[in-house]
Parts: sequence; C-alpha cells; structure tokens
Amino acid sequence: MRLGFLTHVAGAGDARTVYRETIELAVAAEEFGYDSFWVAQHHLGAQGALSPSPFVLLAAIAERTTRIRLGTAVVVGPTEHPIRLAEDAAVLDTLSGGRLELGLGAGSDPATSERFGIAHENRHARLRETVDTVLDLLTGADLVPPAPTLRDRIWLGTGSPDGIAWAVDRGLGILSGRRSSGPAGPLPGDREAAEHLARHTPGRVALSRPIHPGPPDTLAEHLLPWITRAHAAGRFPVDFTPTDYLAIGNMYTGPPESVARSLMADPGYPHATDLLCHTQPARLPPAALLPAMRRTAREVRPLLAAG
Repeated sequence: MRLGFLTHVAGAGDARTVYRETIELAVAAEEFGYDSFWVAQHHLGAQGALSPSPFVLLAAIAERTTRIRLGTAVVVGPTEHPIRLAEDAAVLDTLSGGRLELGLGAGSDPATSERFGIAHENRHARLRETVDTVLDLLTGADLVPPAPTLRDRIWLGTGSPDGIAWAVDRGLGILSGRRSSGPAGPLPGDREAAEHLARHTPGRVALSRPIHPGPPDTLAEHLLPWITRAHAAGRFPVDFTPTDYLAIGNMYTGPPESVARSLMADPGYPHATDLLCHTQPARLPPAALLPAMRRTAREVRPLLAAG
C-alpha cells in the first residue's frame, strides 16, 4: 500500500510562514519515504485554511523534491473553469516531471458556493460536467502543454454509491474520507462505505484517515480551538472535551502497534491502494507533526506491511 500525507494548510502563523512550513513538510515526507504529499483546497479562508491555489503551492514543492508524488485532495471542481483547470494541472504536471495526482471534489462549504454564484445543491452535477470536460481536454490535441498521461491519475473525492459508480465508469481513482471506526469496532456508516468500495472494486482507492502515533494527550491542546468553535456552533455539548473526542475513536492515535491494528480493522482498509494520513481537525505545528509523520512512515507502515 502506498503511503501519503495530506495537509489542509491551516497553520497558526501568517500565510508566508505556513506556506514555507508546508514546503518543508513535503521535503520531510519525501525523506521519510512517503509516496505522495497532498494539499487540500479551501476558498476564502474556509475552515481557517490558507490554500486557495494548491497548484501554485505544489509547484513550489516540486522544485524542492524529486520523487514524491504531488496530489490535490481536493480541488473544488464546481468553482473551476475546466479549461483553466486542465491548463494549470498540465503545467504543474510538466514542471514536476509527471508527478501530479489530480483529486477533484464537489466541495462541502455552502458559503463558498454562494460566493462563486453556484447553487450548492447543484455542485455534484457541475463537478461531473467539469470532470468530463477535463478528461476530454487531457486526451485531445488542443491542451498546452499536453499532458495525456494525467488522464490516468485523476481521483474523485466521494463516498456515495452513485459517486463511486460514476468514478469507476470513467476509470477514476476514489478518495474516501470516511471517519475512523471507534474503539467498539466499525460503525454502520463505516461498513456501508466499505461495502460500496467492495461492490465496485475500483482500481485505485485512497483512504484519508487522521493518524497520529503517540500519546493521545499530546493532541488535546491542539484540538481545543476546534472543540470550542464546535461548542459555539452547537455541534457538541458545552462539557464535551478533546479527551471525549479522542475517546470516541475519531483519530488513530496511541502506540504504533495500536494504530496499525486499528487501521487494519478499518472496513475500508482491504480495498485501499493508498493511505493518506492527516491530523485534522488538530492543527499541529511542525515540531509536533514531524515526529508523528516519521513514526507513521518508519514504525506504523512496516507493521501494516507485515499484516
């Protein structure tokens, strides 16, 4: 199984600092042996992120790396003009020596849809139109620069039966971001998502999972701002704590052996070709994130390989 790292580019510093830290994370990921490094797109500061232009950021990363594959997870397809999207992707793929993994999705933020003049309920239909146009452009003769092999490195962020079937029909990979299973085992939603993957048996499936090998209490302070915002929004009761959030099983944390065991018990794991690690909603500074990235690559990954 290929191992990737996903970042939402949501650091605590100014944008210039966060971008430089993200580039250094990618360089470290390549050093640790990760196969891919993925950047999410968020417009207008949604979720506190600073990554409206992932192609630009990945181009900077391409200049500092040589091997690691560079992914978008995901570009919000409904907000993009398909010609502009295909051209930007083709330029990045050319600059990086064919290392782009192009992940596209419908987006989940209604405010972003509104600002772009898009009816949020129509975003899935717009995404499919965009994807089909991009596929045609990549295999046609008009795109400059040409990037015909990129057609085989496109992914769709989806977990629905219709979305998976549509992606498989077009030969796309699937980016699945279902939550991890709790301590008591898989929840019905976890099993259902895995059944969709198994039923269609696509060739490429990337599971996006929150993974942080190490003591769970090291995450608590980094989860607190998000928990506090959730209190204000009414998503959690006022006495709900970061410890409660971790106890439910929302993140794979603890000793490497425990993390590996829990991952292999994930119903989606047998169907995955790629595992994308992230730490959302915890926003860890590099000093805390780099050791966890290293442990995932050097300690958890061999355990997964050994089965």
